Parts: sequence; structure tokens; C-alpha cells
Amino acid sequence: MAETVAVRDPTPTSATHSWVGELLLRVLGAALQVAATWAVVHALTPDDSGVYFRGFVIALGLSALMRGKYEIYMAHHIIGRRAACSVSTGALLGQLARRMLLRASFLCGVLLVVTADLDIQAPQLQAVLQTYLPFVLALPFVSLSSFLGEALRAGNRTLGVVLAAYAVNLSILLGVALARPDASLAFYSWAFLCGSVVAAGVAVILARRAFPATWAEVSEPVCREVLEAVDAREWIGVARAALLWGPLCILSISAPAAQMAKYAVAARTALIVDFLVPALNLTDSRETLRAAPAGAAPRRLRLSQLVGAFGYSSALVLPLLIFASSTLALFGEPYDSQQMVYALLLSVQWANGVGRAAVRHAVVLWDTRRIGAAVGSGAVAAVLTCALGVGRYGALAAAAASLIGALMVNGLAIVMAFSDGPAGEPPSESP
Repeated sequence: MAETVAVRDPTPTSATHSWVGELLLRVLGAALQVAATWAVVHALTPDDSGVYFRGFVIALGLSALMRGKYEIYMAHHIIGRRAACSVSTGALLGQLARRMLLRASFLCGVLLVVTADLDIQAPQLQAVLQTYLPFVLALPFVSLSSFLGEALRAGNRTLGVVLAAYAVNLSILLGVALARPDASLAFYSWAFLCGSVVAAGVAVILARRAFPATWAEVSEPVCREVLEAVDAREWIGVARAALLWGPLCILSISAPAAQMAKYAVAARTALIVDFLVPALNLTDSRETLRAAPAGAAPRRLRLSQLVGAFGYSSALVLPLLIFASSTLALFGEPYDSQQMVYALLLSVQWANGVGRAAVRHAVVLWDTRRIGAAVGSGAVAAVLTCALGVGRYGALAAAAASLIGALMVNGLAIVMAFSDGPAGEPPSESP
């Protein structure tokens, strides 16, 4: 529920750059996303591409588990303007980033020990382990860039997320360009690690500009009140990670590598919707150039935001659906036959776009019980759907599971938004 939300800050968040300039940067980010995907699938066979993209699931899926509770708490703090122990937002972000980074680094160390043991005990797995080693090493960097990226998203700086993605996609393109014809998969994996390191650095720079704080403030220990509030969101964070990455984990383990490649091509291409929607939305729910009104939005504004998000998400997704065949044809066989998978994943992005304002409203008021039920039920539905269908339908089952989860979470968020009072009063038991 911490995803796709906007800040409630009395200080205007209007950017100094022009709208046209921002749109061009977003279009360039979308083009790099598609180009990097195209380069990988043309340099590697479908099976090798699937093995490579499984590494993405390792790095990004595990990072979602590591940063979940911190990310959700930080979004609530930024959006709801919750004072925490008289600490500035920038200082709190740095303190939580430090703890989250230690957590991710510890898991990275454990995985490295396991990898070293497997390398000795099972020499036949050496090639696979060499391919996934860079993804394991990338875990702390991916966790940091994703955590700071979600904080920027919560603070209406969604362009920063796109700029951080430049580094990974440019690194992938550079790796493909420099690779020899007989290059191993590990070479491409190391390119991903290099891009992740640069992306983390970019995210740190953007976060410090958006939420300034001194190093002395960041180095202070986190107060007990904040730690207790963060720990209270542990299971919501786990459920959110399962919602986003559970179907992909099942697909990676249970389906042939080629199915993973088909899903990854469709998913990375559909993700351009998330790059572009905030720049095209000119209504009161616009996330990038205009701050939302302070406090919980009245019912009339909530309805206006919902209608606006529906209109602009539909205006972007419908043309992409119409030209789905032409888009997938760019990647060649066997990816050009995945129109249904692509359509389902575009629908996931559409659902997330429509539910943005409602998710924001839920985060502002924050009812742990209702939010936990929404995210948990969506995660269970997504994981079960994929587990039951992946053996027969492969990538299609994972895409359908992701759509079911997105529809449930965003639908329940919309129901919550309009079940509150006319002025958006929080429930009596809002922690």
C-alpha cells in the first residue's frame, strides 16, 4: 500500500523544470527500458534470457522483503505528515535507510556463504551460481535505491524513480554492446550489478536534495517510538512483497526458463505506464508537479481524483493495448505471441493508476487492520492463483495472478476511501 502515493506537505512540491522537459525525460526512460529488454533478448536465447531474468527476481524480490516495513512506515510519515520524535524527514529517512541497508547486507552475507558451500558441494551448479552471484551482491544496492525511490514517490518526486532506472538500463545496454559473442551469462549479470551501484548513488543524491539532513542527524540512533511503529508494519510489508513478487517467485521455480523470459519481456514493457502516467495526469491527483491538499481529502475531491486517474490511466493504456502486437513484434519470437500476458500486465498498471488516489487516502488515515486485510487478501489470492495455474499456463498464470492481486488491493482501497466520512475523517481505531 505504500506504492503510488503522494505527499501531504504544506510546502508546494511543484518542480522548477518545465512539464515538457519532464515528459521528455520520462519518455527517454521508457525508451531505455524497452531498449534494454530488446537488447537482452536479442543477445541471449529464450532459455538464457529466462535464467538471466530470474536473477532480477532474486535481487528485487528479496529487496522487497528487506525494505517492506521501513518503506511503508516512511510513506505513512511523508504522506500523513506524522511527526516522529522531533526528527526531520530527511534525518528519519537516512536513519531507516541505514537499518534497512544493514538488514539487506546481512542477508547478502548469508546468501554468499550458502553460495560458497554449494559451489564446493555441487560443482555442476557452478555456472548457475556464477550467474546469480552478482544479483546477490546487488541486493543491498537494489534495496537502498528502491527504498529511497519509494520515499521520493511518496514525496511527489516520481521523476527521481525514472532517473534512477536510467543507470540500470544504460548499464544493461552497455553490457550487451561490450559482450563478446561467446560471453557467459555472468558477464551480463555483472553489468546489472554495476548499474545497481550507480542507481543507488543516484537515489541517494536525489533523496538528499528532496529531504535534506546533515550527516550528524542521520547518524543519530532511531528512537524507540519509530522502531516500534516500523515493527508493527512487518507483516504488511511481507504481504506486500508477496503480492508484488510472489507470482514471479513461483514462476521462476516452477516453470521453464523460457516462460520467465516471456513474462519479463511483457512486464518490463508494460512498466512504461508507471513511468508516464504521473506526467500525463493534469487533474488534482497529479503526482509530480502539484501537491495534494493538506489533510484527508473531502469526498468530492476523492471522487474527482478517482475519475481523473481513471481517465488518464485509460488514455495511456488503451493505445498500448491496441498496438500490443506491433510492440511485441519488436522482440521477435517467441515473445511476439505473448499478447495476452502483455495485456494482463498492462491491466495491472491500469489498476494501479486508477487506485493511486485511493491508496494515498488510505495511507493518510492509516487503519492497520483494514490495510493489512486488503494487502494480505490480495497477496494470498495472487500467490494461490499462480501456484494453481503456473504448471499449465506458465507466464499467463503469473500475469493473471498479478492482475487479480492488483484489482483486489486497489478495489479495496477505493472502497475504504468512500466508506470514510464526507471529510475523510479517520476511523476511531487508526493507529
